[in-house]
Amino acid sequence: MLVGVISDTHDDYTAVRRLAEIFKHRGVEAVIHAGDWTSPFMMLKMRRIFPEVPIYTVFGNNDGDRYMFAKRAADAKVEVLGEGALLQIGGRRIGVYHGTAEVLVEAMARSGMFDVVIYGHTHKVDIRRVNGTLVLNPGEACGCATEKKTAALLDLKTLEVELVEASPPSTQF
Repeated sequence: MLVGVISDTHDDYTAVRRLAEIFKHRGVEAVIHAGDWTSPFMMLKMRRIFPEVPIYTVFGNNDGDRYMFAKRAADAKVEVLGEGALLQIGGRRIGVYHGTAEVLVEAMARSGMFDVVIYGHTHKVDIRRVNGTLVLNPGEACGCATEKKTAALLDLKTLEVELVEASPPSTQF
């Protein structure tokens, strides 16, 4: 099972569209968003590209209006997992947390509870193993800190990760 992993979209619709199109082209069977959509309307845009694929998300620190966020998530049929969660898909135990406390990310990775720990927040790609647990931060979809608009493809069978990048718009004159 191939899963698209994305985080820190921060209202960048162009990046969301491009990365979601890559996910769709590659045949992902689920999408996990590690928080900071910023505007809850971004979920509707993702859903338009994936009308049938399950989309899971956690709250990020910039997802401020939780009431409206939950309402728009319900409209978009996006499952909100709260602040953090154990998600079981593809025979794997996946911990999902936005990542605002680095010590919690490390504790999740070392706990033995998860096959994979997915987080965001830092806007930095992080792909490593801790005591056999895959730790994955796909970087930032928005490109606002690093100027790289990244996401990841996670193969749940092999636990291999492929980083993908939204191509920048053409700057030809």
